Amino acid sequence: MIQKKFVLLLAFVVILSTVHCSGKTANNDATTSLLLAKESGTNGCTVAGLGTQIKAGYTGITTTSKNVSFALAGDTHYAVMQIAGAQIGTRVVLSRYAKLTVYVSSSCPLDLSSAILAKDGTEYTKVDSPATVINFTKSGSYLIYLYQKEDPSSHPLTVLTDGTPVQAISDSDLTDILNGGSTKTFKFACDLGSGVCQNYYGYLTSCLSGTKQTAKCTETGAVGSCKVTQSSVGFIISVYTAPLTGGGGGTAATHCTGVSGTYVDGATIQTP
Repeated sequence: MIQKKFVLLLAFVVILSTVHCSGKTANNDATTSLLLAKESGTNGCTVAGLGTQIKAGYTGITTTSKNVSFALAGDTHYAVMQIAGAQIGTRVVLSRYAKLTVYVSSSCPLDLSSAILAKDGTEYTKVDSPATVINFTKSGSYLIYLYQKEDPSSHPLTVLTDGTPVQAISDSDLTDILNGGSTKTFKFACDLGSGVCQNYYGYLTSCLSGTKQTAKCTETGAVGSCKVTQSSVGFIISVYTAPLTGGGGGTAATHCTGVSGTYVDGATIQTP
């Protein structure tokens, strides 16, 4: 009888040990999230949503050419690049073609299963020939995720920004960065006279015509606006005030048609 009790007790201890020492713990998603939330990106960027979690190389993009930092996981090299405070007309220029995805995020970590994808054609446009260049058409901060099988030591990749300078901006500035009298995104304005003033966004450094101004075109008393998009220039928004008039057949609309722009009548100025 004593021997039988000992066997039962021993079996209970073994089962108890198995439960507590199996290496499995309770769901620790909250703990993991807490740790990831503190990640700065300086030593790499955690990327989740791949069926597992990896550590990718991390590069903060600046106007100075930098090597993209990769981290190896299995047989694939992963990288995450951050552009903080991109403006309308800011470009990310890579030294060669790269397959990548752009996410709306200001910092690491990056969860591919839940992070918001930036909209191609709305927040940015991209060309891949001969190298990959991203042109931002909406202000914000973004994470750019890419991977490659090639060893970056033999297939290096460099990155920089050009176009409109990247500026430090807060989330509150992004709500209406153009129409609220902001001077954060336009590069300069040009006074053409006779009620026509143009705000420039993008890559130009001087006026196509008119006299260069330091202040943004006023929206006070505007009768309409005209948006022109040129791939080699960026965006030009003409603001029309007196003595021009608006309306379908007005002088302002006629001027906009003459420069192949998109015209909007009224005091609500268009945004790039």
